[in-house]
Amino acid sequence: MLAAMVAGVSACDPGSTAGTTAAATTKPDPMEARIDALPRNLQETTLFRAIRDGGYTCQKIVRFEKHAPIDGHAVWIAECDDRGQYVITLQPDGVFWVSGVPQAKKQ
Repeated sequence: MLAAMVAGVSACDPGSTAGTTAAATTKPDPMEARIDALPRNLQETTLFRAIRDGGYTCQKIVRFEKHAPIDGHAVWIAECDDRGQYVITLQPDGVFWVSGVPQAKKQ
């Protein structure tokens, strides 16, 4: 399921092709480098906080991966234990934009 979301995000980036990397044409965000330098468990915590701060009900990230940049912004794809899936985009000044397909809250 996560692979389908990654494919969907790739389709949203008209400038991406298999042989092209946006990193070669844009200057990396210093916050991206700081996140990349974190141990994997702290990267997960950072993405979890972004999802929760976005108002989503994720309780635990079960998998995440870094995606190719979109419009020069760093992007991660995450899936939570409730099967909610999220695209987390790093904006300038360390602000995350989170969008996704959250699961409905249990009544």
